[in-house]
Amino acid sequence: MNATRRRRARRIILARRFFVRTLGVRFLVALALSALVWVVWTLEQNPNIQDLIDDDIQVDDVNLGPSLVLASQIQPVRVTVGGPRENLGRLTVRDFSARVNLAGIGSGVHQLPVEVAVADAAMEVVRVTPETVTVQIDPFEVRAFEVTARLESAPAVGFSADLNNVVSSPASIRVSGGASDVDQVASVIVNLTLEGATSDVSTQALLVPTDRSGNEVENVRLEPQTAEVRVPIARITSRKRVPVLAELAGAVAPGFFVREISVVPTTVEIQGQPEDIERVNTVSTLPLDIEGARGDVEGSVAFANPVGVLLLSGVPTAAVVVVVEPLADTTTIQVAAVAVNLDPNLSAAVSQPSVQVVVGGSVETLQELRAGDIVAELDLSNLSPGRHQLRPVITVPPGIEITQVTPPVLTVELQRQVGELPAPQGQALIGPGGAVATATPTPQPGPTPEAVRTAPIN
Repeated sequence: MNATRRRRARRIILARRFFVRTLGVRFLVALALSALVWVVWTLEQNPNIQDLIDDDIQVDDVNLGPSLVLASQIQPVRVTVGGPRENLGRLTVRDFSARVNLAGIGSGVHQLPVEVAVADAAMEVVRVTPETVTVQIDPFEVRAFEVTARLESAPAVGFSADLNNVVSSPASIRVSGGASDVDQVASVIVNLTLEGATSDVSTQALLVPTDRSGNEVENVRLEPQTAEVRVPIARITSRKRVPVLAELAGAVAPGFFVREISVVPTTVEIQGQPEDIERVNTVSTLPLDIEGARGDVEGSVAFANPVGVLLLSGVPTAAVVVVVEPLADTTTIQVAAVAVNLDPNLSAAVSQPSVQVVVGGSVETLQELRAGDIVAELDLSNLSPGRHQLRPVITVPPGIEITQVTPPVLTVELQRQVGELPAPQGQALIGPGGAVATATPTPQPGPTPEAVRTAPIN
């Protein structure tokens, strides 16, 4: 029995030696050769290649510190990868992840390397373009802004929106983000569409952060992002300046007239609806009484407020001055030309014994004018014999003005006296009362006659 067991054990040992020393080596060699063949065949069928991924790969930031924000967009990158051709053909941008590590990075502008990983273990990232990117990091900032209204469409015709009195709930909006971005925000606006509105409008509107040019500022956050806004709508009023007219009551006394009316202020400003303002061209005062006036009239009178408009005068009354003067008239009078200061040794002959004088004044003054009130004198003093052209000197009472004298110049011929007869000294004065003889003055010795002179007309 034991011998049988020993023989069996011996056969097992011999068989094991045969397999290990002979078949085992051959098997391992065959296995290695098979693997080598498979690798060679695989490389021939699916060789390793390198290629550039044609799409941009977005770069994420990681490990940003507290109270800091990324203030700039990170530039995307492109990668060149190597590996089996079939694997490369299956890759998309979703198989890549790119990031910059911001751990320990403070505020400012930094140039940081980009780390790119690929999901396929058979693929390898060969190159990243660009290898580094610029990153701006700002401190986190929060600032409060009031809501500003911006009109996109106007209310109905004849109405306007009072954008200075827009009420927002909440009244203050928090703008947060990087300091450089928040600094760009000049206002938080709400765009209003009020087309056709005739009364106050309340609406829930989206808020927009804008810079000084009105452009939207990105990379900031608003809290809240909308607000309840109430916009007052009112009828449009206009203003214009119009002249002030003084109203008078009654009539001045007979024989008098209103020569001038002055009023202060001369103009006032009115306000109202455009259609009402359009029809008002003047503002009148209340009537100032001038009944029976024979002289100037002054007074402070209130304004007569036009219907439908508001008077914006800074003073409640207007100062009115009415200048009242007597009526003026003219009359024509034939006045005798009287020679005066004639040398007693000379005689005078006047080409025309009278002149026609047109005088003006008030009706009352002209009615009281009497004969002899107007005198036309020819001053013959210091004249030598011969013919002289003289202007008569016209004398009139106070309140009378000389308008015209016809003829304006008279011819006087002087001759030496023959014998001792006195020379005539004047002519008859013809006036409204008829002819009146002129007194003959006592002859006075005169100086040596001079050249011809012309007497002025007053």
